[in-house]
Amino acid sequence: MTFSTSASTQPTRPAHAAYPGLDPALALARAQGGMITFRQAIDSGLTRGQLRRLVLSGQWNHPVRGAFVVPSAARRPASPSGGVGVPTPKRPDLVVVSDRPGVPVDSGNPVGSGGPAALGGRGAPGDHGVEAGAVGLPPATGTLAARVRAALVGRPQAVACGVTAARLLGFAAPGLPAAGYPTFGSMSPTFGSMSPGSLGPQAFLPGTFLPGLSVLETAGTGAVESALSVPGSVGGADDGSEPVHLILPARLTRAQPRGIRLHFTDLAATERIEHDGIPLTSPERTLADLVLAAPGREAAVAVMDAALHAAMVPDLRAVRHSVTGRRGYRRVQAWWSLADRRAQSPLETRLRLLFADAGLAPPRPQWAVSDAAGQVIAQLDLAWPALRVAVEADLAPASRPAAMMHRERQRANLLAAMHWTVLRFSDLDVAWFPERVAETVARCLSGAPSLGRQAS
Repeated sequence: MTFSTSASTQPTRPAHAAYPGLDPALALARAQGGMITFRQAIDSGLTRGQLRRLVLSGQWNHPVRGAFVVPSAARRPASPSGGVGVPTPKRPDLVVVSDRPGVPVDSGNPVGSGGPAALGGRGAPGDHGVEAGAVGLPPATGTLAARVRAALVGRPQAVACGVTAARLLGFAAPGLPAAGYPTFGSMSPTFGSMSPGSLGPQAFLPGTFLPGLSVLETAGTGAVESALSVPGSVGGADDGSEPVHLILPARLTRAQPRGIRLHFTDLAATERIEHDGIPLTSPERTLADLVLAAPGREAAVAVMDAALHAAMVPDLRAVRHSVTGRRGYRRVQAWWSLADRRAQSPLETRLRLLFADAGLAPPRPQWAVSDAAGQVIAQLDLAWPALRVAVEADLAPASRPAAMMHRERQRANLLAAMHWTVLRFSDLDVAWFPERVAETVARCLSGAPSLGRQAS
């Protein structure tokens, strides 16, 4: 029996040099944030057959009709002016957000200093600067941003919304499903933000998935739940399976093109911003859409916690007021008061809600424990300091590096020496045995002696 090596060898991809018009097309795609239209590609010198081969070889993507995404050209931000021929020009009705984190720019309206503010410190509802906020946004790069730019071709009135807007706004959390809502029963992530590693002692990993969101409430809860397993990311790998969500005025056609999920409603001027040439819903509007579309209370509160933790919105009062009268607003009325910006993962949110439902005393999130010298030796996820009882959300992978296991043992030994009772629960515990989790914590709390203020 003979064996042919060539017969089992994978076909090679065509070399770039084989296509004379490829270099101009790549240059144009880079200037446009990784997107190029069909007409632009043809004008650059590529033929229909060459375009087909580029797509079949995986070097280019064809997410929507009439436009292509070039992953190799989507890694750099688009030029400030949008590049030559960018089909998403600056629009006077949108607030322009700078690509520099924390620096908003609006040529027509003054913008306040922004940043986290006191509760209720918003300003006039019609102030563009107030709605945009001085939020540090991630650069609109990667294949997701390129797919959004491609979807906007020929749709000058469209605005990115829902999960698409949430990803571009940077509601980032590693490991979450594409729809952004936490699903308990698999490894839970921690909330991330625009600047991983700058959020205190428990620095976050770079966000690759979003805690934010799925389709608008017009798609219904069933559509939200069915999207939970769709992969996608902000600033990370994007396989293109998740549609780009856009809002169009209510009077326009209801046709649903390939690769795009259209929603139809009329947005106020304060509900839209522009980031790196991409029009998208404001953080407040995006959060409101995601809360209304959440499949349940835990998912909605986890989204609120993530947005507050990442400082995407200073508080929830304006968002809560904006959903009044919208479909589903009565269902979520009691959920707004449950949010806590100190939560660092969806699992922490779920544990906090579980303990509240069980009637336990509210724990103190992110409680710092110090030794006799005043050095912080641990930051506990949820703690009852007076009783020296704490609950940790176990987010670490099963196969942990030796260095991580050593640090965990050292930390556990130090807490035990200080008479702390630390319980660890994973998302599997919370999903499968919530009553047992609450009962275990209640038993520890009832049997622990009160130590007053000497807990730390």
